[in-house]
Amino acid sequence: MKPIHSFLGLIGSSILLSGAPSDTAPLRISDLNATTVVKIHQYLSDPQKRLKSDPKDLSTHYSWQHMSEFYPTAQITRGGSYTPLPQTIDPSIGALSFRGETIDKHLDTHAVDAFMVIRHGKIVYERYNTMYPEDKHIWWSSGKVIGSTLLAMLEAEGKVDVSRPVSHYLPELKNSVWDTVSVESALDMATGLNGTEHDEPGHDSRSNPKQIWYRWAVTIGMYSNTIGLKASPMEVIANMKKRNEPYTKFEYNSINTFIVNRIIEAVTQQPLHHYFSERIWGKIGAQNDGYVVITPNEGYGLFYGMMNSTLEDMGRFGMIFTPSGTQFTGKPILPASVVKRIQTQPHQSMYDKAFMGRKMQKKFGETNLTNRYQWDAVFTDGDLYKSGFGGQGLYVSPKNDTVVVWFGTNDGKGDEEAMARTIVIHLANQHR
Repeated sequence: MKPIHSFLGLIGSSILLSGAPSDTAPLRISDLNATTVVKIHQYLSDPQKRLKSDPKDLSTHYSWQHMSEFYPTAQITRGGSYTPLPQTIDPSIGALSFRGETIDKHLDTHAVDAFMVIRHGKIVYERYNTMYPEDKHIWWSSGKVIGSTLLAMLEAEGKVDVSRPVSHYLPELKNSVWDTVSVESALDMATGLNGTEHDEPGHDSRSNPKQIWYRWAVTIGMYSNTIGLKASPMEVIANMKKRNEPYTKFEYNSINTFIVNRIIEAVTQQPLHHYFSERIWGKIGAQNDGYVVITPNEGYGLFYGMMNSTLEDMGRFGMIFTPSGTQFTGKPILPASVVKRIQTQPHQSMYDKAFMGRKMQKKFGETNLTNRYQWDAVFTDGDLYKSGFGGQGLYVSPKNDTVVVWFGTNDGKGDEEAMARTIVIHLANQHR
């Protein structure tokens, strides 16, 4: 058995995780023995260690598949009966060449926890390396498009005007810079404000307690409050300042997602996890309830990255953007007008002016991309991609009725997003 990676130190011996066929079954994280689980919990009792991302650390793998054991969470309830997606496995996918190796080989040798391709509403390829199909995994930032999708639905229904300032919907931000920031620019990660995630001059947003982003992370319970901060999330956000005109740069920032999610709650007067269940999760025949981490003080659902579900259910969410999404209820859950709005590319010129756009261009080897409504990459052919920290991904091709989803516990350098696009193009060409 060729190991993907090994873990040393935490339990005093090496544990091998592998997706390769062998006489010895690969270790699934949910099969860890009780002694090991206790040691992991003892180690992660220090909150500062919970969010570190070390692919060689067993505690990272365990926490990313068991986040509800470490943070308060809210359930996202499924509805109706569960009907498994039909399977029509296409062997050509695993044999497809990608950057000098086959797809199967890539998944044998890279730290990908699970990977699935859904075409025309059927599973045509799946791999589970460190998970069982019923296990749940954190989406990280792939979950950002949950809130943006719901807000786009409210927009289509005339319940939200995205040209209005954010403070119109969130009165607690009145008399701040958010009086001049449109809802749409928050959706598009183009507010022009400071406190960004990757684009501050010192590149220390996540490590410097003086930074807006760090202080916001303290208020939502992601970082320990070692700095004695006495403020709410909105009080920290109200202190952000204008740095550029809106739509000057695509400046990635989870604070924008937090704002989008709070607007939904203000308009609907429902906690976001309830509204998500009502409008989407409860209609897709989900395999399981999902869950989201919530803030310890206000109970805000942290859909900027703390959504958790099975891989198949993540794929079902992706399907609502495709023609096959009608198979759940007999009609579209997501109006075609919403998909079309997300696919529009009105701000291509800002895309490569900051960190995330340049990263996506390099990943895909394409320059005609843009971002829209929290999606990291919108292609000219209408395909959509949303990344998640540490190797998560959601790739949707509405035109080709194909969804590719995957979970990982890695450094994000495996290029699974480019692999997903390769698979989608291959399937489209194969079935012409």
